[in-house]
Amino acid sequence: MKRTTMLASTMAVAIAAGAFFVTAPQAADKTPPAQNMLTVFISGKGQSSFAEKLNEEHAKMEAKGWKFADLEVYTEDGDMQGAFVTYVK
Repeated sequence: MKRTTMLASTMAVAIAAGAFFVTAPQAADKTPPAQNMLTVFISGKGQSSFAEKLNEEHAKMEAKGWKFADLEVYTEDGDMQGAFVTYVK
């Protein structure tokens, strides 16, 4: 009897988690497509810090009317080389 209750609880959690992952992407589908998209590469190398470079680029792009959309870190052999940052307008 106790085993049946545990199995039912486990199944309920799995179903709830599955429902979350099925419905979450559907919410993203309702976002209207961007008119323009631009991806820039911010190098992780150099004298100044990566965060400083990223903040400067973000401020520059925002001043031109671009909005941040995504950031993907680029690594090579386990070392961060920089990041691809995508903006939309």
